[in-house]
Amino acid sequence: MNNRISIKFLVTAIFCLLLAISNTSAQSTVTGGIRGAVTDPQKAIVPNATITATNVGTNQAQTVTSDENGTFVINNLQPGTYNVLVNQSGFGNFNAQSVVVEVGQTTTLDATLAVAGQTATVQVTADAPVINTNDNSNSININQTSINELPINGRRASNFVLLTPATVPDGTFGLISFRGISGLLNNSTVDGGDNNQAFFSEERGRTRINYVISQASVREFQVNTSNYSAEYGRSAGGVINTVTKSGTNEYRGELFYYNRNNRNGARNPRAFQTILVNGVSTLVAAKPIDLREQFGGAIGGPLPFLNFGEGGPVVSSG
Repeated sequence: MNNRISIKFLVTAIFCLLLAISNTSAQSTVTGGIRGAVTDPQKAIVPNATITATNVGTNQAQTVTSDENGTFVINNLQPGTYNVLVNQSGFGNFNAQSVVVEVGQTTTLDATLAVAGQTATVQVTADAPVINTNDNSNSININQTSINELPINGRRASNFVLLTPATVPDGTFGLISFRGISGLLNNSTVDGGDNNQAFFSEERGRTRINYVISQASVREFQVNTSNYSAEYGRSAGGVINTVTKSGTNEYRGELFYYNRNNRNGARNPRAFQTILVNGVSTLVAAKPIDLREQFGGAIGGPLPFLNFGEGGPVVSSG
């Protein structure tokens, strides 16, 4: 009986340790935040106000309190859309809806509390700010709208990195070069985990073994070109920080079909080939066969938790 208890305890401890390590490695690179200041109608600071940010998709909430200067910071928020509620005794509530949080970015939200008995509601319709004013890093975020609506050949989400200034395809292997630096000096992460080949020091699946993260599974990603934080480390080139989609309270899905046929394309006026016509070599316009089809789908949503149990009497005698 003691041996059984020891084994169960050991397995539980190892499982908890792995979860802790996973959370620690991903905590700072796959989340965003909200910061701001709380004031009254006369723009005087309001300390000790309660600020609660609730994820619209998962209903997960995080609460902080404003400091003596009325400022607050909510860190480690999963990228997504949030409703933010600010309240303090003696004032009306401040409610901001549809606040966008992006990976690696801190969204600024200043709250002005209404007089007692009233509620101020703000509908935020714009995305997170394009210009980062919180630090001097050079980075951009490719959000869900861009990933879904921009055309891409092959549905490899990392190809959207080429939308970033100072990036070009590597002419030899098809890697991505940042600021003219070799593509072997980049760093790629997915949900905070390493996504680089150990031997070739390049993104997994880029030029060799097929290992591609589908466009349908990516929520957004951040591209850091230079002056990025030391938390990313390791690379002299660029850092591609990808966040995949997570479950929400609603089911979602998509279907896609990509077709490329040479019959629908124009001829290259400078492309010719020599063929035999009645035994005579003849130069004609060339139009090689090019037929590509790609189709598939994706589905996601809440994962129900079913109750289950294990147990039984243990009898020892002797």
